[in-house]
Amino acid sequence: MRGKELAKILGGAIAARRRMSGMTQEDLAGILDIAPDTLSRIEKGRFSPKMERLPDIARALKCSVADLFRNSDAKTADRASSIACLLEPLSDEAQETLVEMLSLAAKVMPKK
Repeated sequence: MRGKELAKILGGAIAARRRMSGMTQEDLAGILDIAPDTLSRIEKGRFSPKMERLPDIARALKCSVADLFRNSDAKTADRASSIACLLEPLSDEAQETLVEMLSLAAKVMPKK
């Protein structure tokens, strides 16, 4: 994989996770102490942040560094991340109930 392709994957994942979390570019740029136009260029894949900044970005987006390198076109992973964001504020019991409901629904849904 070439550097430009990796930069696009990284930038796309950062943008997708930022949007899922409800943050604007200005919000995330402020947390990371970078200019919003710098974040915009990162999200567009024009350049990549330094390796030592990746843990800061992951922490701000509440994900792992590895998650930042997953192709943002991976719709299932993005949807799973969206579900995780919905579960996070719920109690353990409510989370379990919701997971059980999703499991039951998945059993009756049409398969690919």
